[in-house]
This record gives sequence, C-alpha cells and structure tokens, in this order.
Amino acid sequence: MKVVILSDLHLGLKAAPTPAALMAALDGANEVILNGDAAESASSAFGHRGEELLSELRERLARAGASVLRIEGNHDPATGELCALRAHGRVLITHGHAFHPAIAPWSAAANDVASEFQRAYQAAEDHAEPSRTLLASRAAAISERGFDSAASPLTVLSRMATRPWVFPLVIGYWRMFPELSARFMERAGAAAYTRAEAIPQAIVAGHSHRAGAWLVRGKLILNTGSFTFPGQPHVVTIADENISLTPLTRVAGEWRQDASARRTWVIDEIARSTAPPSTPVS
Repeated sequence: MKVVILSDLHLGLKAAPTPAALMAALDGANEVILNGDAAESASSAFGHRGEELLSELRERLARAGASVLRIEGNHDPATGELCALRAHGRVLITHGHAFHPAIAPWSAAANDVASEFQRAYQAAEDHAEPSRTLLASRAAAISERGFDSAASPLTVLSRMATRPWVFPLVIGYWRMFPELSARFMERAGAAAYTRAEAIPQAIVAGHSHRAGAWLVRGKLILNTGSFTFPGQPHVVTIADENISLTPLTRVAGEWRQDASARRTWVIDEIARSTAPPSTPVS
C-alpha cells in the first residue's frame, strides 16, 4: 500500500498546477491524500473553477487506480475530513491551520479569527482531542474566509507590502511551526494513550507553505510546502513501514518527484531518535 500526501494545491488560482501536470508525481500511488487547501472552495471568485479542477484530478486518479481522501484546510473548510491516521495510527495527517488559534497570526483578521476559535473550542468541550481543536479550527477558518478572500500570490504580496510589519510575523510563524506541530501531536497522543490507541510518531502538515522536516522531542514533523508562493512543493509517501519526504521539480510542464533528494525514515525508529527541540532534519 503506497500512500502519497500533498497539500496546498490552491486549485482555482492561476498559479496552481493543472491536474494533468500532477499525475507523474503521483504515479504508483494506491491512495492520494489531499491535505488541505486543495481548492479555493470558499472563494466566490475562484471556488467554482477550483472544484471543477479538483473533480478532474479525482477522475484522473481514479483511472490510474488511486483512491482520493480530501482533508479540509482553511481555504476549503468543511469540504473533507478533519484529519487522518495512517500506518496503523502512527502517522497523523492534518492541514496545520489548527496549530494556531489565529490560523494566520499576521492577518489583519487574526484577533477576530482567534476569538472565534476560542468560542468554538469551548462549545466543543464534549469532543476529545484532536477533534476538539480541529472542530474549533473549522469554525475559525469559516470566519477567516469572511474577512480575507482568496487572491493570487502577487496580490497577496502586494497587500502585505502595504503592511511591511507582517513579514517578521510570517518568518516567526515559520520558525514556530515545528514546535506548534509537536504540541498538537502531543495533545493528540495523550488522548490516544487514554483510549489505548496507537500514539502517532509523525505528523504530516502543510498550511505554512514552507516545506521541511524536523525532529521535535522524538517526534517527526513533516511539511509538504505549497504549489504557490513562496516555495517548492513536496510529497510525503508512506510505504513498507517507511515515511519519506520528496521535493517535486517541474520537468517539461510536469511535476515529478526528485528521488535524489528524498529523505526517508523508518516509522518505528522515529521514537528512538534524539534531537533538541526544533532541530532541522538534514
């Protein structure tokens, strides 16, 4: 069973990849997990086109023999699952916007979004983790869409240029992301322990648009990056008790996995890894 995970396609935007261009990167997958922001579903300007392209991608993958699981993100809230577990519960997959109550702490709407998160979190007190936090992030994401509509990467940068103080906030969030991810996974792991379930050893996220791999307190944090600004997209593959992070490169109009830069970990050995907090994995 080969599971391939990618995130932040942002289908509907001009900068997004086409379904045809993605197929080479997903070749051989039995299951493809679209880990949030697959399409600009909540956008009045880009949502319809995004969903059309997503349907085309699903059809292409079905013809290739791959099933598709959609996990919702903050640009497409309430369109899919909140999270998923794979590798017998040892790998937790979720978009990542739930890691911070403001979703995007540099946003002009950050305080309002965080307030909605706290309201929804209190309302979900009957739900165990990680569902409680994920349900609160869904409500916060719906609130966020009311303040901040989707836009092209160039437009986003232009808006940010009028508020230059937000750039340090973005960089600070990138630096915080591994720790925020680890804290979320530790809460989920503590809840799983009380239910006598497998405790996740790795988490796969996106959202921040900054790909990378980090070991934090013996947990593996993987981020697949984004197909839009600012960086190179990656895929995570789960197969044969291993988990790997592979950058994608564009060759003749197609996205392909760069096997020469692939990094692989044995899932059962992650817990025995030792590294100080937020140490990048080379």
